Amino acid sequence: MGKLGAAIGEFFNPHIPEEIRDEFLLLSASQLQVQSRLLFLALLLTTPTAALAASQGASFWVRVVTPAAMALFCLLGFLNLNRDLRLSVSPRRAARFLMESTVASSLIAVMCSAWCVHSWLGAPASERIYYPIIIALGAFSTAYCVASARIAAILNLSINLVPMTVLLTTSGSRMDFAVAISLMVAALFQLHMIVKQQGNVVNLLCLQRRARELALSDPLTGLLNRRALLDNALALGREEPLRLLVIDIDHFKAINDGHGHDVGDQVLCEVAERLAIRAEIMGSVARIGGEEFAILGTAAELPEALALAILIDLRTAAMPHGQPLTVSIGIAEGSVGSEDDWRDLFQRADMALYEAKQSGRNRAVHFEASPLPAAKPDRTAAA
Repeated sequence: MGKLGAAIGEFFNPHIPEEIRDEFLLLSASQLQVQSRLLFLALLLTTPTAALAASQGASFWVRVVTPAAMALFCLLGFLNLNRDLRLSVSPRRAARFLMESTVASSLIAVMCSAWCVHSWLGAPASERIYYPIIIALGAFSTAYCVASARIAAILNLSINLVPMTVLLTTSGSRMDFAVAISLMVAALFQLHMIVKQQGNVVNLLCLQRRARELALSDPLTGLLNRRALLDNALALGREEPLRLLVIDIDHFKAINDGHGHDVGDQVLCEVAERLAIRAEIMGSVARIGGEEFAILGTAAELPEALALAILIDLRTAAMPHGQPLTVSIGIAEGSVGSEDDWRDLFQRADMALYEAKQSGRNRAVHFEASPLPAAKPDRTAAA
């Protein structure tokens, strides 16, 4: 029973990976707005047909009031969906819209189903077969339009088709029973296609997210790459001035030459992990070159003492090549409102890094400021 309940729950409320949940909501809501607008317009245009097709034996409520209420409901829905609901910018607004659309489409299904059942019951036997056709066309069209909200599609098919299917199977007519079976098979097939469509959307969003991650991250260390660092700088720099630390491993070529590139890669990964931990991910930590890294953030996120802490941390850490490791750091600050501003900030940090290298390495230099003290060497220092 537990597995059956889980399967039913998964069918009605499928699992969406956390990392793409917001994107899925935004996409589903945007698609639903476009398709529901067309649905409301189509239903509005067919309401005169509903009044005309009602059986002569149906009550005034079925022949006139129900089609008129549905026409008004569809008109209001069409006008509302023609507004800019800003569904593509707010996951919370998108989720609320999906829920409201599920309720609204279910109300329409109730009105349509009630009209069809009452018309069937009041119609002569020679005319009854037309009502399953009318309700089936409406149900399948509606389910397709609201397929972005799976629960809405399931409810619409159920509300529209189940009552009519029951009437068909209990009428005693062999042909009515055959129509009922056909309706159920068609409904199940459409549900299957809706489930497959949503699965394809989820897979596509996962692939897109993975592609973005690969495009904006360093494949070896998992840190951001230079392009992602630029994007973050442009996003953060509009709010307040930024501080940039450019970090270069001293004598890295000697590590590759003496221990091999595999060990060199292990050293790069170790340095990347320690930089990310030291920066506490408050800044943007990136690998911007072979053995060159950068940390970007505001002055509050990256205090000046951070550079000295990095020097000491890396200098005293056990490294894969079994020898001490030192780095040189260049520091600069500035506002970043454009790519030119970013290039200027990076150039100043790079100049400070060059000065740190020329001054003996194993130190941090602040652009247009006095060098920070070098990390205290020990007897095992090799370079």
